[in-house]
Order: sequence, then structure tokens, then C-alpha cells
Amino acid sequence: MSNDKLFISVVTPSHNRLEYLKVAIMSVQVNVLAPLPIEFEHVIHDCGSTDGTKEYFEQNLPKENIFYIKDQGDNKERTKDREIIKATEDKRKDGKGELAQNIIFIRSEHKVPPSQARNICIRQTKGQFICVLDDDDVFLQRCLHNFGSAIRQNKNKQFFISDFLRVNEHLQYMPKEDYYGWVFKDCKEMLQAIFDSCHFIQGNVCFSKKLFEDVGEYDESVGMAEDLDLYTRFLIHGDHPVYLPVISHLHRMHTANFSIGCDRDKHHNDLRGIYERNEHKLKSLGVELTLSN
Repeated sequence: MSNDKLFISVVTPSHNRLEYLKVAIMSVQVNVLAPLPIEFEHVIHDCGSTDGTKEYFEQNLPKENIFYIKDQGDNKERTKDREIIKATEDKRKDGKGELAQNIIFIRSEHKVPPSQARNICIRQTKGQFICVLDDDDVFLQRCLHNFGSAIRQNKNKQFFISDFLRVNEHLQYMPKEDYYGWVFKDCKEMLQAIFDSCHFIQGNVCFSKKLFEDVGEYDESVGMAEDLDLYTRFLIHGDHPVYLPVISHLHRMHTANFSIGCDRDKHHNDLRGIYERNEHKLKSLGVELTLSN
């Protein structure tokens, strides 16, 4: 490929996890990109936190990097209809702060569902490609380099997945809990494995903003499993992912983490919902809802 710079946007919605969020931010900022010509930004959406998150960013970012969402406060209006207002006051002490200039902060005054929060984030990004990082997770230092390298080597591909490790709330490794991607011959085979309940895709992804827009963004009517719903639509669209056999991030497991409570029955219910919303297209591909595991 040419030496044109690649721009990757990392997006992170957050709610009342400031201390975890600071670690997530640090993990993005210390990514080692050399020797590839990659630039990145980190777009953070604070969804009504009451733990000092708003004040922390206001005191450490220039006003040009801060935006506020003006809405009705009930999450009923489409996120596309919510007004975004630029900050007008620089609240940094002596015009200085500890956060990098490639961090963008968006504030909603109330809690926002994950699908809506991520859509708001991604619409404010500048990058050609998107990486999603949860506020309690941690990127490894070569995460963006590895995705960037794969993008440059597969210039006609729009969807990339990797492996990840699970850790406890103190970032201690949890044995027997690793996630490793599988290699599938095509989208149909991968979709069937998902609806067999044999395989899933979580936060270990990088995808083009164009693909995200082409399939209609996150479905804002979806509660849990909004990410798997989106990736299912990527596959229905015909975008078979490039698998990178590398660790992209550490997925933190703790008592306030949604993943803790996601048992088999809940996962099967999520799969039923995803299948029903996409039933016509999935059946036309020959994909059945089997839930064998």
C-alpha cells in the first residue's frame, strides 16, 4: 500500500467509571505505532456520570475538544435529532491539562443506552476505521498498530477481529477464560456458528466507518447484545472479517460488568432477538437458528 496516513478512531462510552476510564485512556495513548504512518483519536461519551467524570475532562481538555448533548433526557428521540453544542469556556487551570489533544469528550446529562451512546460517539469521529473500547477494558500497546497493519495489507477489507484475554477487576489474568477467534471460509459459515451459539464477537474488532454507515449503525431499539447485532449485519452485508491471531485488549470482569450476568439463557434470548430482526436475510443465506450449545 501507499504511505498515506491511516486514521483510526477509538470510541468509548462511559458511565460512573472514572478510575477505570483513566486506565483505558492511558492504554490507548501509549500505543506504539512505529513504523507505520497511523494517526488516532479517542472519542469518549460520558453518559450522565455523577462521579466527577465531567469535571475531570472539563479541567483537562481545551474547550475545542468538548461537546455537550442537548436533548429531552428520556432517550426516546433519535440520537440523530439531538443537538450537539460546543463548549464555550476553557476550564483548565492556566490553560493546561493532563489529557492529550487527540481526546474528544462528549457529555450527555443522563444515562444513555449502549447502542445510542456508541452511535453518538462514532458520528463525531474523523477516522476511516473505528475501534470500540469499553471504559473498563485495556488496549495492549500494539493494538492499533496490529489493526492498522492488517488494514494496510487488506485494503479491500472493512472488518477485522482479534483475540482478547479476560482479567479480573485488578487486571489479574483469569486462566481458562481466553477468547480466540475462529477462521471461517465465508460469512454464511460464520453466521451459522453464531446462531448455533458456538461463536460470538465482542469488543475485539476494528471496522470501517463506511461499513458502519452502510449497514445502518447500531440499532437503537436494541438493549443488550447491540454489538453482536451490528456485527451480524456486517456479515449479512457480505463483509467477511480478517482474523488477526493477536491479543488486542484485556477484557475486565467485575461485579458491575454486564458480561458477568450474561448466562447461556440470556445469550440465547439475545440471539433469538437478533435472528428475528434479520430473519428474512438470514434465511435467504441458508442460516438457521439452532442454538445447539
